[in-house]
Amino acid sequence: MACSLSRRAAAALFVSPLVSAGQPAWKVVHQASPPITIADFARSESGYLAAAGRDDKPLILLSKDGGDWSSHPLPASPVSLCFAGERDLWFTSAGGLWRSGDLAQTWKLAHRHDSLTRVYFVGTDHGYALGGNKTVLETIDGGREWNPLPAAAEPSTHAEYTTYDWIDFATPRVGVITGVSRPPRTGRTGPLPAWRDPRRDLRRPEWPSASITLQTRDGGATWKHSTTSLFGSITRVRYARDGRGLALIEFHDAFEYPSEVFSIDLRTGRSSRAFREKDRAVTDLLVFPGSRAVLAAIEPPPDPRSSTFGAAHFLVTDDFSNWTGMPIGAPLEAGRLWLAGDSLTSLWAVSGSGTILRFAA
Repeated sequence: MACSLSRRAAAALFVSPLVSAGQPAWKVVHQASPPITIADFARSESGYLAAAGRDDKPLILLSKDGGDWSSHPLPASPVSLCFAGERDLWFTSAGGLWRSGDLAQTWKLAHRHDSLTRVYFVGTDHGYALGGNKTVLETIDGGREWNPLPAAAEPSTHAEYTTYDWIDFATPRVGVITGVSRPPRTGRTGPLPAWRDPRRDLRRPEWPSASITLQTRDGGATWKHSTTSLFGSITRVRYARDGRGLALIEFHDAFEYPSEVFSIDLRTGRSSRAFREKDRAVTDLLVFPGSRAVLAAIEPPPDPRSSTFGAAHFLVTDDFSNWTGMPIGAPLEAGRLWLAGDSLTSLWAVSGSGTILRFAA
């Protein structure tokens, strides 16, 4: 989903700061020019940041700790992106899995596959690739060999309509994979969510789908699956090491709310709604130790016929319940936001057009 600065918001970056000097706030540190369409955003444990996308050609923006940003070409249009170790980068494309062992200087097609949506590494050698047709591939040798995960085929949903598209590990032993099964249906839909659709009044209503969860507690040696009927799709699940986490549900077609966030406790199995607002479409979230978490959200545009972009907002909590807005140094309009970081002192965001922000505490 593309997003950009409006002329009014772009001008405000230079003439109308919203926060005083020294106050913690989100501040723009890099603006892609010309704007690019971002597909994913990732951070390594050693502090490298990468934003993959395309302008007229596929590319990746790379920085160490948010300093100078360099642009490097990609051999294919990226879908998702991740780091594995200090210098290894992986991304998925319509053609398969690509690997760089030298921080995006050179790339090699490591595995051919036509329906991958996400790649994720637990460590340097142990990784997963997810996609359509109930695809979950696993590697234990750093990506030299990828094998199907048998548990991914166990849910009774139709493979043709079932996609796995998210994975997260709270610890090297405790992990979760989520997916959704959506058979075709009638009615008007589109590539943008209903809250960004210029003809959203004609959008078909959101309907329940089969939400699938695969969970491991032994580092991937065994997986257990569960399936439930759910409005919307689980697009993000993030955990802290203590097992507490948040799950983001996004609604693609017409619904009363654009998104919901639920808190999850792996220790007790309990969940409860943590955030839901009609004027905040959450697109990403991060979870830190001590029940601290950050949401990135877009305020749905009042009239998508004029602009499908809305004001960017960030919210923080210390209890998974009460949320406080985080100041932004200048207004930003976007269609989607991604987050990366491991604390409020090392926290980054990127808009879908390549505007990169840092939370300066």
